[in-house]
Amino acid sequence: MKYFIANLILHCFITTVLVILIIVFSGRNRKRKTKHVFSYFLPFLLSAAAIAYMVKFTAPRLLDISDVMSGNFYSYTGVIGERAALRNHLHVDDMDFYINPLWDTPSEGTSVRIRYTRYGKYIIDISDSEELNIPDSISEEIQTSLTAED
Repeated sequence: MKYFIANLILHCFITTVLVILIIVFSGRNRKRKTKHVFSYFLPFLLSAAAIAYMVKFTAPRLLDISDVMSGNFYSYTGVIGERAALRNHLHVDDMDFYINPLWDTPSEGTSVRIRYTRYGKYIIDISDSEELNIPDSISEEIQTSLTAED
C-alpha cells in the first residue's frame, strides 16, 4: 500500500513537471524568444508526451485511489510468465500487472492468485495457488452417475 501511494505521488510529480515545461515553452513561443526551430515545436511534443503519460500511468492510479482506500480489489488466478528487468512488472497469462519490486515473487511458471486494482492493474497481494483439475476432483462413480442420468 505504501508503495502504491509513493508510486502515485511520483507519477503525479512527473506529470506536473511535464505540464510546467509545456507552460514555460509555450510562454517563450508567445513572447517570440525561441531561437531554434525545434524549440518552437517543443510544447506540442511535450503535450503529446504528457497526455500519453497521464493516460498510461497517472490517470489509472488516480482512479484506483477509492478502491485502495476502501479495500475493494479484483482477483485473478494464473501462471506467471515473464518478469520485467526492474522487477516492477509481471506478465500473468495474457495480462500485465505492476508490482512492488521489493516483494519476493514466485518464479516463472508458478500458478499464483493475485489481488489487484481495477484500472492501474497494481498488485496488492500475491500468493501461490494450486491448479485444480475439476474432472479429477470428482470421483469416477459420481461422474458416471451424472452422465448416466443425462
